Amino acid sequence: MGFSGGLDSTVLLHLVYRWWCQLPPHRRPPLQAIHVNHQLHAEAPGWRNQCVALCQQWSIPCVTRDVTVDRAASSLEQQARRARYQVFHELVQPSEVLLLAHHRDDQVETLLQRLARGSGPLGLGAMTAHSRRHGFHIVRPLLDWDRLELETYAREHHLHWVEDPSNQDESLERNFIRRRLLPLWRSRRAELNQTLARSARLCNESALLLDDLAALDLGGARPDGGLPLVRLQTLSTARQHNLLRFWLRELGIPLPSAVVLQRIASEVASATTDAQPLVTWGQASVRRFQGVLYGLGQPLPEAGSDPIVLPTVDTTVTLPWGQWRATGSPLPFSRQALSGKTLSIQFRAGGERLKLPGRPGKSLKDLFQEAAVPPWLRGLWPILYADGRIAGLPGLWVCEDYTPVSEADRVCFHWQRPGCAQD
Repeated sequence: MGFSGGLDSTVLLHLVYRWWCQLPPHRRPPLQAIHVNHQLHAEAPGWRNQCVALCQQWSIPCVTRDVTVDRAASSLEQQARRARYQVFHELVQPSEVLLLAHHRDDQVETLLQRLARGSGPLGLGAMTAHSRRHGFHIVRPLLDWDRLELETYAREHHLHWVEDPSNQDESLERNFIRRRLLPLWRSRRAELNQTLARSARLCNESALLLDDLAALDLGGARPDGGLPLVRLQTLSTARQHNLLRFWLRELGIPLPSAVVLQRIASEVASATTDAQPLVTWGQASVRRFQGVLYGLGQPLPEAGSDPIVLPTVDTTVTLPWGQWRATGSPLPFSRQALSGKTLSIQFRAGGERLKLPGRPGKSLKDLFQEAAVPPWLRGLWPILYADGRIAGLPGLWVCEDYTPVSEADRVCFHWQRPGCAQD
């Protein structure tokens, strides 16, 4: 579980520890605390030591990680959260559950922050008691607890926790909401936490229904992650926007503003047939090719010009965009045919020809066009060379003389691209 050492996570750790102790020894699941030191305060090393000491007292393993957060970033809170989740992603296995100590006050503050930013139902749904991220489950057992209840529990059980002085800084929006806005509002509405948390739950239900509708409108994912225009053209404007947001989220791409989303619907989706429109926001972009929209999570780099040598068939290498690794593609090469040859990855320079099994030789340019490979990917698609001859392109073609002769002879290569659907 995530353990900052503050009131919330200290209470959660104590509750989990008490539950764990009540189980028979043979039924106790592994329990581990994860402390992330953001290195933003001089007291941070002391907080880390206090967390480690408490875990030792309760015989709970505690893993600590130091992260670096960009202090000049526009949202320090967001940068710290991103760094924290990166640690969780590295340490929590897909079969494990990450417990987090968010409570009802956190839920209310998040709802109001997102309301002020103009979020829709998905954002206003705030946090859920159970979710899935990076392949593992996240559970928040304290979402129905108010902070005052946690303080009462902590005092009754003589718990000690760390106090982050930045929580007093009212120049930060969340602290302003917590210290100024909510106390005044609660003086008129004692049940405010419960009613706003209920609104968040209702918004989350609405967001789930909108996702169900978008999934129906999408009609199934394409292998390349593209969104066919025919799926958008018969929809109302509201359903177009809902489908676009759902599609981009499924690709793991940050959502654009409402203005940019409208540009995608009008400029990209409605452009002439022969156009190749492009809309960008931040590092992300949406392009169109042959009636299909493609979303990218980061800018396209220049294609590599120098060959990348593969020491062995099973070597994983970093490419200008993504990685090459020996697994994952359903299109197999012959391991025997590649063995003993000098293997390298090169990129399109012009004039390449491929001899595919049972077909006459053909230019790579024509093959790209036949396969409807988007133009912006053609110069980045890795080409496998064996002793100076093209052996094939992962996920697209295997040349004659390099097809496997048996199941044991198969080796598959995969080009894992970032920010879009994989091959």
